[in-house]
Amino acid sequence: MGKRKFTTYAAKMRQANREALATVAALVIIAVTWLSWGIGLADSDIELFSTPIWIIGGCVGTWLMAVLAALVLVCGVFANFSLDDDTPADGAGAAPASDRTAASPAATVSADTDEEVRRG
Repeated sequence: MGKRKFTTYAAKMRQANREALATVAALVIIAVTWLSWGIGLADSDIELFSTPIWIIGGCVGTWLMAVLAALVLVCGVFANFSLDDDTPADGAGAAPASDRTAASPAATVSADTDEEVRRG
C-alpha cells in the first residue's frame, strides 16, 4: 500500500467511495462464506477431531475468509492519503511563518528550535 497522489479533492472522494464499496463487497463475501460453510454444512455428518465440520467451516473458515478479504483490501484497494489540501513540498504557496506559528503550538516550538539551531 503505497502513498498515491491525488490531484483534486474530488479524486480523493472517489477513492474513499471506492474503498467503502470494496469494504461492503468484502462484508458480503464474508457473510456468504459464513452462510455456506457454516449453516450450509449443518446437515453434514462429517467430523474433524470430533467436531462437526459446520462448526469448523462457520468459525475457522469465516475467519480465514475475513483475513483474506482484509489482505486484498489493504494490498489492492486502500490508499494512504490525506484529505487535507496538499501544498507543494518546496513551500511555494505556503502561509507565511507568522501565520503558521499562530496556527499551532507545535509549529511555534518548531520555529523556536529552528532559530536556536541557526544561532548556534
